[in-house]
Amino acid sequence: MKVGVITFHSANNYGAVLQTWALQKVLKNLGTTPGVINYHPDIIDRLYDPMKLKRGFARELLKLRLYIRNRKSIVRYNKFQSFLKTKLNLIGDYRTYEELLKADLNLDAYIVGSDQVWNPTHTGGYDPAYYLEFAKEGSRRISYAASLGTNYIVSKYKEPMQKALKSFTGISVRERSVQGAVSELTGKPVEVVLDPTLLLDKEDYDEIKVKSNYKQPYILIYSIEKNPQLIELANKISVSLGMPVLQRRPMGGLINQLEPFYTSDAGEFLGHIESAAYVITNSFHGTVFSILYEKPFVSMLHSDTGSRTEDLLEELGLSSHILYDIEDFNSFDIFKFENTEEVKERIMSLREKSMSFLKSSLG
Repeated sequence: MKVGVITFHSANNYGAVLQTWALQKVLKNLGTTPGVINYHPDIIDRLYDPMKLKRGFARELLKLRLYIRNRKSIVRYNKFQSFLKTKLNLIGDYRTYEELLKADLNLDAYIVGSDQVWNPTHTGGYDPAYYLEFAKEGSRRISYAASLGTNYIVSKYKEPMQKALKSFTGISVRERSVQGAVSELTGKPVEVVLDPTLLLDKEDYDEIKVKSNYKQPYILIYSIEKNPQLIELANKISVSLGMPVLQRRPMGGLINQLEPFYTSDAGEFLGHIESAAYVITNSFHGTVFSILYEKPFVSMLHSDTGSRTEDLLEELGLSSHILYDIEDFNSFDIFKFENTEEVKERIMSLREKSMSFLKSSLG
């Protein structure tokens, strides 16, 4: 069975890339021939391309300037692009929906997700590509952990969304908060499933993981929004342990930091998590991989998407790792990763349900 996945794979951030790779890996493990439909509209690429989507001579000129002024941005972009080309089985190359429609892909099943593929803010309104309207007649259409980015459906998009989803074989979403709304809209059962990264064991990631080149013990910060309290906590731990801090990009306020891992690709990121002595993060995927690698960690919830992390930690019995306010920090016990076997059992239980949805939807 040939299966094509459409998601935000071209977004140059670790979570987007790793959830794409994970779903491809899971589908391969199920005996299918999976690929990632290489649909990368300008509205997504513009956020990550340091050359701002310029073409021809203008692009080369800007690249030259960046090599002089900000070489690391070029290195990071090139490494992410290399990861996509070598670790994902990319299908085609489509910048517009019209190009995708003309491609006439001959696949047996199409999957949209994970990520905020149904968030009109990210897609510039209703994009039929993320509702699989280009899929060939008679093929299986599935959403896996699709997210709207909100807990409601925008009224102006309800009609086209309803029409498109009626042809889906299986519908699943990422957040429980929209499960009822999507089910009511479509008249179909809607499942809540795990993020694809949690469908695999840490050993599965050995295929892409790169050993960290940082030799000394360190506290890893993975922050995807500014949070002064996160910096304050990192400094407290760093001073207490005499241990430096490693983080993604230069960050003001840290008193003892190593050279940032800004140019690391997704595989190298996994290596940094695995080798960390402690992890402090406000990222969902930072939390996920801290759990998979059984690292002492603290989650300081993201202001917009923190509820997703909060729900996961509650389901896994790890809510004690959430630090809501720096004033509540009074012991290193908050970092302790205990009851690892119980956590694994809970993940397996949730994983079985998600895998069951995927298998039945594929037929």
